[in-house]
Amino acid sequence: MEPTSTRLRGFLRKPTPEQVKAAGAAEFLHLTDAEAEMYAGVLEGVLSSIDRLDELPFDHAPLKWTTRDPGRRPTPEEDPFNAFVRRCLVPGAPDGPLAGMRFGAKDNLAVAGVPLTNGSRVAPYTPTSDAVAVERLLDAGGTLVGKLNLDDFSSSGTGESAFFAPARNPHDRTRSAGGSSGGSGSAVASGHVDLSLGVDQGGSARIPASFNGVVSLKATHGAIPSAGVTHMDHSIDYVCPIARTVRTTAIAADVLTGHDDRDPQWVRGANEPTRCVEALDRGVAGMTIAVVEEAVDPAICDPDVLTNFERALTALEEAGATVTRVSIPLWKDAWSIETALLCTLAWGMNQSNGIGFGHRGVVDENRAHAFALTRKLEADEFAPFYKVWLLTGRYLQDEYHGTMHAKAQNLRFALTKQVEAALGEATLLAMPTTPQVAPELLDHPEPEDVILGRGTTMVTNTAPTNLTGHPSLAVPTGRDRDGMPTSIQLVAGLFQDATTFAAGAVVEEAIGTLTPPGLPLGSAEALDVDVDLELS
Repeated sequence: MEPTSTRLRGFLRKPTPEQVKAAGAAEFLHLTDAEAEMYAGVLEGVLSSIDRLDELPFDHAPLKWTTRDPGRRPTPEEDPFNAFVRRCLVPGAPDGPLAGMRFGAKDNLAVAGVPLTNGSRVAPYTPTSDAVAVERLLDAGGTLVGKLNLDDFSSSGTGESAFFAPARNPHDRTRSAGGSSGGSGSAVASGHVDLSLGVDQGGSARIPASFNGVVSLKATHGAIPSAGVTHMDHSIDYVCPIARTVRTTAIAADVLTGHDDRDPQWVRGANEPTRCVEALDRGVAGMTIAVVEEAVDPAICDPDVLTNFERALTALEEAGATVTRVSIPLWKDAWSIETALLCTLAWGMNQSNGIGFGHRGVVDENRAHAFALTRKLEADEFAPFYKVWLLTGRYLQDEYHGTMHAKAQNLRFALTKQVEAALGEATLLAMPTTPQVAPELLDHPEPEDVILGRGTTMVTNTAPTNLTGHPSLAVPTGRDRDGMPTSIQLVAGLFQDATTFAAGAVVEEAIGTLTPPGLPLGSAEALDVDVDLELS
């Protein structure tokens, strides 16, 4: 359809020969003055064609749930565990599988009309549309009550890099709530929400689930649309439900999964909604559950973590499963592989202003513009770990010409084949979700404290399936001698997410749910706090 009125032409400026020479130099071209002048003329014609894009209409999906209060920062009394960046209020459908449930979303997920901070001090951006995952929870009857705390640009695993200060663990306020989705885990464990959304690129939802004694699913890659996330890379981005119980997590998984045209991920195979709730009463009789030997190494696992892990395995055996052991040689090297990839992929995402070069979904143009301005004007304010990724990515590309990226991609492929081979002999793989319990928070940590030695060992058992794409469910297995939660991770074949819930339900029935000391049992209503929000 043609526009109803015309506009001034030429909004894309003609490049000067000097600009062309500079652009060429960045691409290792040695243009003469004559060549630069010639190409400047050619580029003017190319840009004239591209300028037409501003006249072509594109209709973004309309906002479904328009009644919303953008809210404000809560007081310490309203948010005793610092789990929230902002309390807001967006009611969804009047009925549905999540009717009556309140949820929060990690503050790297878009919520229309609510500032998006990414846990950083850089200027926030206010979206005009909801992330697909947020929209689906609203469609199912959930009510959004807040944006949740996280590590600065999701670039660490303990919460200590968060500009808003770390979320606190409800089981022990001196301990980490995990990261990067620490607020998502803390808000669920404390009862301030019934359900939350985390985002996981190396364990960032399952680590908080483990540390806070709650449940989380990292679904098969591509099963839950990632549109609306602040992306690191479309091949390792996962939106994850977090809840206190296996059942609530299963309900959320069934709501969240399934195809959406806006999704930037590339999915091979069918992408129908899961049926995890139906699997809750299936049991594990006849299943073979293989313990990954590299994941239970006493050199990295706390003794109490292993003791409680064995307790969960015993419950599965008593319910009719056969427990075996399997070796996945590359498992212990997965974080090295992901580090090489993440540095290159996050750097590439940064270069594309948050869009990604392999995108097949819908892009928020204004968000990309805002990211570009942040990158050019406020890069010095990026988190220390994020700076490490950018510096390493640039260095590896400049000095090693893509070879380390290529090696990492091949090793990712090899790891995937090893996991697939193990699952060819077993129904599920099992390992502790995190080798240790939540560490104590550092008092005023320096940047090097967060970068060096913090947040690396904890991803040993979570990062592998970020690379391979397999569904992974974290379920509490009890407490250590200091009362801190421990957790088991159950890994199934691709698009076999429901199978993890069949086993997770058995573990939960045997061990029970974990409630932080001094907090009441029950749903979030038991800890309701009036934050004086009114619907606008």
